[in-house]
Amino acid sequence: MILRAMPNDHRRLLLIGLDAADASLVERWMGDGTLPTLGALRAAGTWGRLSTSARYLTGSPWPTFYTGRPPSDHGIYHDFQWRQEDMGFAAPATDWLPVQPFWRAIEGDIVSVVHDVPMTPGTEPFAGVEVTGWGSHDKLVPPQSHPPELLGEVVRRFGESPIRTDEYGRASLAHLRELHTELTDLTRRSTELSRWLLTRPWHLGIVAFGALHRGGHRFWDRSSVDGALGAADASWYDDALRELYRAADRTVADLVTAAPDATVFVFALHGMMVNTARVDLLDDMLARVLHGPAAGAPRRGLLRRAGEALPLPVRRALTRAVPEAVKNRIMTRWTTGGVDWERTPAFTLRADLNGYVRFNVRGREPQGIVEPAEVGALADRLAQGLSSFRDADTNEPIIEEARRADEVFPPGERSHRLPDLIVRWSPTSGAPHRAVVSPAYGRVERATPGRIPNGRSGNHAPHGWLLARGPGIAAGGTLEPGADILDLAPTAVRRVGGTARVPLAGKVLTQLV
Repeated sequence: MILRAMPNDHRRLLLIGLDAADASLVERWMGDGTLPTLGALRAAGTWGRLSTSARYLTGSPWPTFYTGRPPSDHGIYHDFQWRQEDMGFAAPATDWLPVQPFWRAIEGDIVSVVHDVPMTPGTEPFAGVEVTGWGSHDKLVPPQSHPPELLGEVVRRFGESPIRTDEYGRASLAHLRELHTELTDLTRRSTELSRWLLTRPWHLGIVAFGALHRGGHRFWDRSSVDGALGAADASWYDDALRELYRAADRTVADLVTAAPDATVFVFALHGMMVNTARVDLLDDMLARVLHGPAAGAPRRGLLRRAGEALPLPVRRALTRAVPEAVKNRIMTRWTTGGVDWERTPAFTLRADLNGYVRFNVRGREPQGIVEPAEVGALADRLAQGLSSFRDADTNEPIIEEARRADEVFPPGERSHRLPDLIVRWSPTSGAPHRAVVSPAYGRVERATPGRIPNGRSGNHAPHGWLLARGPGIAAGGTLEPGADILDLAPTAVRRVGGTARVPLAGKVLTQLV
């Protein structure tokens, strides 16, 4: 969709992204008074849920939002992806996944102020100011700004990035208390920074807040805690996530007050729920389906075993201390060390929720062995085989669906960058399993029986939401059916009266313009 300008109609629009704020929690807490600002905005405006690309590719929603294109066009779905030309993994970067956020491509004298939209690629000159990578959950890029000298002023006024890289595994209560303080401080400082940026002239403001993303992973339920909780500590922990939502609600109040004449869109591109991940079991399950019930765990090379033996902080320090290209080689060896590509028709990709399987296709992968004509049959075989696994104790299924990416996303410029098969787990906690079993492929024991290795009690839910208030937007209204996160960019551009120089795939939500 190429959007045409609406002459002389430059209305101000402020988009407030609450990263991974869950629609069910927001609805509940607006209803009981926990979130009074959002509750008041809902009464005065229009609310609704959004479909999201996160249903299948959990790391894709922010690039989908800011490009206005589906994952098959932008190609970004994780913070470390398969790059087939190198038969290795790499962090998404503009040299092989170039993308352009829509606010950098608006015509019509529209000035934008943008802060901390996650997973955006660096900065470039455009009509406005932008800060990226300062306080987002996904530490994909270092802090940067346009104009470049702005970042120095940000650091002088508000300090360095206030959020650390997420740690792996369950955490002590002391660490979780520190994290909660850090996330509360992050929200406060990001609010102050956003308000400072919004003192400049602007038509389109976009600010995003990452505390609810990290908080949802770590404060969903007590399975994130390493050790038992006493009564007082349990009471604090059980209310910790709601306190972070209260802080976010205060942020929305501050920003609405700072821009009283602006239309406001508050939104989330995906949500949170109990962690359903079983990705730690997928390597072994795939090996059984490919090579039979006698297949052992995939062989691991010496470097991979050595790397996994290092404590996570040491691994992170090592990878931060080397150039990006060296880091990519190290991480690739840790991930695929020992793989015999001549005997590997399919393999798992890095993932933290849904499972991703890639086919080793001849003509696409340099060491490919699967003929393109065989891809469909291989996908069907793997989907059927993986779906046969159930919990060894309860016999409950662990997979809701296994779908080919080309079945759920339209053909696109970067379809070849996506996983070939996407595994969505059953919508129950992934923690209780001691083992999974298939009548055809046997039993797979879990290395961490009864818990998810990464320590996250919460993980992403496949729905987003939007709350809009402003002139011409119905009070107490409900968003039209079929609204999608792809619709946010074209709706925002139309609302401020601009023209997008790039094609946007979504539709304009006419009830909001």
